[in-house]
Amino acid sequence: MKDSIYIFYSLKSRWLNCMLSVFLTAFGVAMAILITQFSNNIQNRLTNDGRGIDIVIGAKGSPLQIVLSSIYHVDIPTGNVPLNTVGKFINHPQVKLAIPLALGDSWRGNRIVGTTKEYLDHYEAEIANGRYWESEYEVVVGSLVNLKINAEFVGSHGLYDGGKEHQEHKYKVVGVMHPTGSVLDRLILTDLNSVLEMHDHEKVDLNNFSNIKSNDGYSKNPKAEEHEEHMHDQHEEHEEHDQHEHEEHDHDEPHYDKIKSKKNINKSGFSEITALLLITKTPIANINLPLKINKETSLQAANPAKEITRLTSILGLGSKTLGILSMVLICFAILSIFSGLAANLENRMGDLAILRAIGYSKNRVFKIICIEGFSIVLVGLMVGIILSILIFDLLISTFGLSNTIQFELIFSTHLIYIVGIVLFAGLLASLFPAYTYSKISVANQLTKNI
Repeated sequence: MKDSIYIFYSLKSRWLNCMLSVFLTAFGVAMAILITQFSNNIQNRLTNDGRGIDIVIGAKGSPLQIVLSSIYHVDIPTGNVPLNTVGKFINHPQVKLAIPLALGDSWRGNRIVGTTKEYLDHYEAEIANGRYWESEYEVVVGSLVNLKINAEFVGSHGLYDGGKEHQEHKYKVVGVMHPTGSVLDRLILTDLNSVLEMHDHEKVDLNNFSNIKSNDGYSKNPKAEEHEEHMHDQHEEHEEHDQHEHEEHDHDEPHYDKIKSKKNINKSGFSEITALLLITKTPIANINLPLKINKETSLQAANPAKEITRLTSILGLGSKTLGILSMVLICFAILSIFSGLAANLENRMGDLAILRAIGYSKNRVFKIICIEGFSIVLVGLMVGIILSILIFDLLISTFGLSNTIQFELIFSTHLIYIVGIVLFAGLLASLFPAYTYSKISVANQLTKNI
């Protein structure tokens, strides 16, 4: 009890130096914890969202953009591809499963994804309330989507808020999924034909989806496709001109028939999807198939593992830099504790000599000095942990990271390492001054004070 009172007043007598040491320790600890939390969350999200997807096929563009938009749903797709041009890869000998995705609409920031039920099966999603969709414009929502069973809503054009609403069709929620810890938790999933019809594309026979013919799309030359598209555009312009003349000569045509005829003009005869997710049978197919698709077709095939490795290497460089900075701050804090103890002990030599004279042993004096330094580190560590939690919660609530990337506090081994390193460093900073000044000569020091 007497020792704790002595330690308290000793620290109080140099409170400014102690506060500086606590602040530096807390700031370094908080930064180190925040860096590990964000790194762990991003790594877990990348792993969970992309698990099992070997190849993504989409329109020509950035392969990383295709992966981010189709697997992680955090970017804008590079465009649509005719379903008949990717038909050959649906039942390719090296492909175990093909999952189509049709994007383009959203509801309050949650993307509406037209797909097949294999998409849910791949992530082992289960229905918590309701059922799976059975017809068009019925949807199943993820656990983070703020919609309940039997709720009706209209989708907005575009993948972000502010797009034009599709008032002609309403979606109805028929099922809510259990949390999966994957990208499905923040998506609105519906029948593929729901999105295709919403955007005036031909429907697909989903019961016979795996047997869709490719129309020789695998070997088609990009220039030939460009010429065919140009001819198709001219044909559409000609039809639109004829339709315009027809409408001028028939002002009594019902408005519904006009809309219907206009929709038929927009139909190209083939459906378009945004991307095709492939699960292959062998690891070698993950390398060879994308190379062949990119070389011999006008499609873009991306390997998610390769692109995410490239992305994490970029992010890892920044996190390592911040990690080094946090370690430097912690080192400064430890040095501050060391210098504070050493400098203060010079002024306390007389007090320590008196303690020895009234019966305090060398070990007891050693313990008192160690506890003083360790107390500063412990307080700084606790403040740093609390500060990191508050900042983490503030950041995810301010930027909405809990809904978009599903950030959450993760108590991992990294946190244990940080606590252990800080405590050990604080103990080392206290040992040298404690050992040095526990060995003082009582007689010499008291003689100097007379």
